[in-house]
Amino acid sequence: MSGELDSSIFSSHIICRETIDSTNDLAKRLAAEGAAEGTLILAEEQTGGKGRRGRTWHSPSGANLLFSVLLRPAVQADRVFALTMILVLGAMEAVRRQSGLSLNIKWPNDLYAGMKKLGGILTEFSARGREVDWVVLGLGLNVTWYPEELRAQATSILAETGITVSRNRLLVETLRIFEGYYREILAGNLDPFHRMWNEACFILGKEVFIDSEKERLAGKALRIDPDGALVLETREGAVRKIVAGDVSLRLKG
Repeated sequence: MSGELDSSIFSSHIICRETIDSTNDLAKRLAAEGAAEGTLILAEEQTGGKGRRGRTWHSPSGANLLFSVLLRPAVQADRVFALTMILVLGAMEAVRRQSGLSLNIKWPNDLYAGMKKLGGILTEFSARGREVDWVVLGLGLNVTWYPEELRAQATSILAETGITVSRNRLLVETLRIFEGYYREILAGNLDPFHRMWNEACFILGKEVFIDSEKERLAGKALRIDPDGALVLETREGAVRKIVAGDVSLRLKG
């Protein structure tokens, strides 16, 4: 596979595991030990993958795309969301090219086919003051499998299209697109990706509930700002910026 990524920052430091608890955890350990930017961790099976707010996520062997990348961008901590944003957008485009399936985004970091979750990203980073030391981005994408008990909420590329996509081609395509976007972000070209993100985020313009560790809010989702916060107009007419939380749509009737 490294030959297909020639000249890519992801071609030189590739670690593959048959089974791993969490690709993000390994990437973070390597980051703390000084591993180079572009280090790529791949797994066939993940037994203790992490989602947001401490949730765990399991994926069986040989079924899905599971990887983490280590970056050392010259950006400030309040711009880390841009990296999540461009990996989501890169994965969306790669899935479209490989399968024809169009995806959309559920803020803050999930990929959806219709109203069913197909994948998600976990972003973790370390900073010294305002400057970022390293960022780890982990992507889990349901290619041929999703939890049967969550069939009403989850799906896979195979379930949606009937196509068995090559995970290797999907990985290479995702990384190629992502790296191109990454170079644009480092050059300061955030606006096009911010617009793409807002256009693809299906909760915008809808009435939603936001559950955080501190409160539950209801209102209309207006937009995602450049720092990744959801701008919400509450029932009382106030405009709030929500940095983190779980979103659910409000059903009419």
